[in-house]
Amino acid sequence: MTALVSIIVPIFNREHYVEQLISTVKRQTYPYWELLLIDDGSTDKTVALLQKHLELDSRIKCFSNSHIKGASGARNTGLELANGKYVAYQDSDDEWIEDHLKIMVYYLEKYPEKINLMSANPLRKYRESGEVFNYDQIELEKYSFEKVEDAFVFSQEKAFDYQLRGRIITTQCIVAQREIIKNIRWDESLKAATDNLYNLRLSAQQLKIGHIQNYHAIYWAHDDNITNCGGNHDAPRMERVQSNFIKYWRIILKDFSLTVEQKRYVKKNLSETLAWHYAYAALEPQEKYVESISVYWSAFLIWPSNIGAFNSALKCTYKACLSKFK
Repeated sequence: MTALVSIIVPIFNREHYVEQLISTVKRQTYPYWELLLIDDGSTDKTVALLQKHLELDSRIKCFSNSHIKGASGARNTGLELANGKYVAYQDSDDEWIEDHLKIMVYYLEKYPEKINLMSANPLRKYRESGEVFNYDQIELEKYSFEKVEDAFVFSQEKAFDYQLRGRIITTQCIVAQREIIKNIRWDESLKAATDNLYNLRLSAQQLKIGHIQNYHAIYWAHDDNITNCGGNHDAPRMERVQSNFIKYWRIILKDFSLTVEQKRYVKKNLSETLAWHYAYAALEPQEKYVESISVYWSAFLIWPSNIGAFNSALKCTYKACLSKFK
């Protein structure tokens, strides 16, 4: 029997991207898939536009999210509904190359003893101009791997550390054995950094991760991206985004068994996120000086080598005093 791939896509108010999404899946040269569209309560024409595709192709299915609202909750719903031997993820506004599923399933089927998750590189473009802003290719010379035809299979023992410090898994390129990943759930409390945490949880299972050093996904950046990749860097939005990245680093310290060096790495990143991405780039521009002072001190206490956080706390105290006399 030919292996079925369950493609899980969270979707919310994407009426302008419905045709692109359906097209990128139907163009796949590997035809044995089911497309699980998990609607998160769309209020525009998304569901109505999907309906005609449901009637024309039984492989396309639409369900209402039964978990907490958000992409993570929708993906968890999709994991519960998936019937395929393999699971793939895609976002509602991104695309794949036509041979994506065919190539990934080939390696998973031919080398099950060596590979149980496949990934590849994403090409990142601005939606408005079509310009490539990141040729996001893994620097393979940094990693230990076994070459299997054109795939690079990373060291199981080192996979977690690789993912913690960089990226060896790209969500939009994942095709993995469902039995292996079905109980690894997305964190529904996060609104940003969700992919980072999920892929870290996957790598912590010491999965056999294979990688194709080609671009399999096009990631379209626009103002509606959660992590502001499209260029909307206003301070209130950055405050929301970076508060999630702070939580992400704290979850890693709490939930994972880390080496001494890994703890140092995480604490350093937590300190820098608190000080520069949250306090300096998000809170201070909004003149939230009192809150900024507290965040700077937290950053310094977590990582005392971050002297800049100490100095910024003093400067922010001065700004707070001045603001009282305005």
